[in-house]
Amino acid sequence: MKLYRVQAIVLNSREMRDAHRVLTLFSREQGKLRVAAHGVDKPASRKRGAVQPFCHSEFLLRCGRELDSVSQCEGRDIFPGLRTNLQRMGYAAYVAELVDGLTADGEPNENVFRLLLHTLRALEKTGDAELVARGFTLRLLSVLGYMPHLNGCVDCGGEVFTPRARFSAAAGGLICPECAPGIGEVDCGREAVAAMKSLLSWDPCKIDRIRISSRSREEIRTVLDACVQWHMEKRSRSMQFMEKLQTYLT
Repeated sequence: MKLYRVQAIVLNSREMRDAHRVLTLFSREQGKLRVAAHGVDKPASRKRGAVQPFCHSEFLLRCGRELDSVSQCEGRDIFPGLRTNLQRMGYAAYVAELVDGLTADGEPNENVFRLLLHTLRALEKTGDAELVARGFTLRLLSVLGYMPHLNGCVDCGGEVFTPRARFSAAAGGLICPECAPGIGEVDCGREAVAAMKSLLSWDPCKIDRIRISSRSREEIRTVLDACVQWHMEKRSRSMQFMEKLQTYLT
């Protein structure tokens, strides 16, 4: 019976049967893993608190034929603040969904693990959860080699602001009027592009100090949603939920 330890963040959890759950973890040591957590839905389960979505926990895992299983676990960061605020919880689900959708099983990435953990901590404390999530999206795309080109036209390198730029997820970045294929692009202004560059370098815990107009926020959302959808080959379910929530709140 082979056992091994990992430090991991719970990306999501789904019901299995008989109070069991299947967890998707992103671990520091082995990247993304899918494991069985037996009996964790029972009220008396000692594992229950450490296997909730977004928890940062230490796991002792047992190798199995189809799925490895959780033998022991202990929570390190439980993030209770994410569960008391619907907006923060929604954006936490979004960043977890991106990691799940854009990484392959069994490929460790220390930078992704640290970025995810730091972002969850920022989401719990920072007032502007939306900007934290946008900054995370840009950084994750950069770490994974999917960063959109934001310095001139991705095709010819020429000027893109005439006076406003266009973004093409298929082309991989900003595109000038001469190179634009005419389909699949979204509008993007100078402020939005400058803000995206700033989001790449700012500490997530201090990101709410950035001042961005509502128009540029919407442009950033549209650009990043198009980019994520292109690479994931589907729309983010968490972001669709956040859009519906925002509509309800306004």
